[in-house]
Amino acid sequence: MSFVQQPVSVGTPSKVRTEQLKIGRFIIRRWLGTGLQGKVFLAFDPVLERQVAIKWLNPTGNDKPSENREVFPSEARIVAKLAHPNIVPLYEAGLYRDFPYLVFAYVEGMTLRDKRLQNGAIPVQEALPMFSAILAGVACAHAQGILHLDLSPSNIMIDTAGVPRIMDFGLAKLAGMDAVGCGDELRGSPLYMSPEHFNNHPLTARSDIFVLGLILFEMISGKSPVPTENLQVIINAIADSELDLEDMNRLGLDTKLQAVIRRALSHNATNRFADAAEMKLAVDELLELLEPDDQGVDHSTVMFLLKRLERKSAFPALSNNLVEINRLTEENNDSNADLLTNIVLRDYAITNKLLQLANSSFYGGTGHSVKTISNAIHRLGMNVIRMTCNGLLYFDALKDGDQNLKDALISSFVSAFICRHFAIRLGHQNMAEEAFICGMFHRLGKSLTIFYFHEEFDEIERLIKTYNLNDEMASTRVLGIGYSKLGMAVAEHWKFPETIRGSIQYLGFEKLPKPTKPVEIQQQIAAFANELCELATNSPVEQGPLRLTEFSTRFSELVLLSPVELVQLLEAAFKKLKEFSPVLGLELPGSPFVSRVDNFLSAIQLPPEPEHN
Repeated sequence: MSFVQQPVSVGTPSKVRTEQLKIGRFIIRRWLGTGLQGKVFLAFDPVLERQVAIKWLNPTGNDKPSENREVFPSEARIVAKLAHPNIVPLYEAGLYRDFPYLVFAYVEGMTLRDKRLQNGAIPVQEALPMFSAILAGVACAHAQGILHLDLSPSNIMIDTAGVPRIMDFGLAKLAGMDAVGCGDELRGSPLYMSPEHFNNHPLTARSDIFVLGLILFEMISGKSPVPTENLQVIINAIADSELDLEDMNRLGLDTKLQAVIRRALSHNATNRFADAAEMKLAVDELLELLEPDDQGVDHSTVMFLLKRLERKSAFPALSNNLVEINRLTEENNDSNADLLTNIVLRDYAITNKLLQLANSSFYGGTGHSVKTISNAIHRLGMNVIRMTCNGLLYFDALKDGDQNLKDALISSFVSAFICRHFAIRLGHQNMAEEAFICGMFHRLGKSLTIFYFHEEFDEIERLIKTYNLNDEMASTRVLGIGYSKLGMAVAEHWKFPETIRGSIQYLGFEKLPKPTKPVEIQQQIAAFANELCELATNSPVEQGPLRLTEFSTRFSELVLLSPVELVQLLEAAFKKLKEFSPVLGLELPGSPFVSRVDNFLSAIQLPPEPEHN
C-alpha cells in the first residue's frame, strides 16, 4: 500500500465528500490508495501543523467493527516498537466510526516499484547502498522479533532525499506467534512471497529474506525472477523448486553479488541468511569489494549526505560563515583583515570568546591588552584567528546538542590540547595552533552525525555494540561512507586548509609508519590525541596498562611514551580543559565522558617507571 500522492479524490468518490472530512482531529486532504486492510489518506494535523498519512482499517465496508478491533492493536503495537530512519514511523492510533485508524509520517516521494517502472533496472552502484538501507530497516524489526511478511517494492517508499522507508506492517507478526504459511488463503502479493507461504510451513525471518532476495534481483535486473503468466504459475514457481536465476550470468553480475542473491533465494529456508542483519553484512562487504566504481559511489554518497545537511536548520549559515572566513584568510592583506573583523563582529558570543582567548595564557596573554578584533588579528596573525574562529563557530553551532554531542565536543577539546602540546614537544612550534584545530576536527564526521542524523547515529551505536565493530566500519554500513570521509567532505566544503582536511583521515588500527611530511605529522598527532581519549573512556581499568602499552607501540614512530607518561599527558590535558572550559562555554559537571576519564585516571595502577642512571 503506497503513501505516495495519487491524483484521485478523497475516499470512495460515491460515498465520501472531500469538504471538511475529518478522522479524529485530522483533516483529510486526499485519498492516497486502498489496500487489503483499508484506505490510506493524506491528512493534515492542525495541532502539530504537519502532513500525515492515515490508514483507516475498513477495507470493504462490509466488515463489522467488532471484527476489526483486534487488527489495529496488533499492527499498532508492532510498529510502535520500531524507531529507525528506514521505517515509516507510527505517530498514533485511534478509532473512527468504530473502525481503527493508524497515523503515520507522510513520506513525499515514490515507491520503489514506481522508481523501477520509470527508470528500469537500477545500476548496481546505486542499488546496493539503497538495498543496504532497506536491510537496515528490516534488521531493526528482526532484532525485536518482528517479521514483516508483506515486503514488496510497493511497500518501500523512496523519499525526496533518496532514502528508502519501509511501510505497511499490516501482516507483520512477532516471531513465535502463529506465523504459518497461508496455503489457499492469500494475504499480500503472491509475487513477493516465500515458499513457506504456499506450503503451510512456519514463517520466520528467513521468509522475509527470500522476499528481499526477490526485491534485490528485481532492482538490479529490472524484472522479477518469477514467471508471471498467471497466479498458479507464480505459486508453482516459488513453491515447488529453485528459481531460474540465469539472467544474472547474462547481465554479467559480479559472482559475489550472485552468491548473495542465490543464498537469499534458496528454496530451502535453512540455506538462506538467518535474518536481515546477516544479509546486510554480506551486502556491505560487497560494497567494499566492488572496486571499479568505488570512487563514484563515495562521491554520490557524499553529495547525498551534504544535501541532507544543507536542509538542516543552522547548517547553511554555519557553512557560509566558515567558507567566508577561510576564503578571506587565504591571503594576508589589510583589506581581508578588515573583512574578517566584520564577520567576527556579527556574532557577539564569538567576539567575546575570541578576545578572552587572545588575552589568556593559551596565547601567551598577560591580561587585557587585546581589546578589539583588529588588535587580536594584528597580535596573533590572520592564520591563528582563522583557525580559532573555525573552532569557535563550529562549537557554538553544535553546543546545544544532546549529551552524546556535548561529550564528543568535550573530548575534541581535550584532544586539541594534547595535539597542541605535542606539536610543541616535537619541535613544531609553528604548527601548534594548527595542531589544536586538527585535533578538534578529527571526529568532525561523527559530531555532525550525532547532531544532524540522530537515528543513523543510534543505528551506528547499535552495530558497534552488537557486532563489536569500530565506529568507522559501523558508520560506513549505515551512512554509506565512514565518519572520516564525511568529515573530510564537509571540511573541503568549508574550505579548510589541506592539513586540517588530511588530519581527519582514518588511519586504521595497525602500527603507523614514521611521518615525514607536515600533513602526515598532523594526521598522526590528531589520531594519537583522539584515540588516547577513546582509550581512557572505553577501556576497563584492569585492562588499562595493556591497552596503553599497545597504544604506545602503535604510535612509537611518532613519539615513544610509556604508559605512565601517557597518563600524565592525559591528566595535563584535563587540567587545561578545566582551566579554559568557562571561556569555551563547556559544561563539565554531569558529563559521562569527564566522569569516565576521571575514573580511569584515578583507578588505573601502573608499574613504576624504571630509574635511569
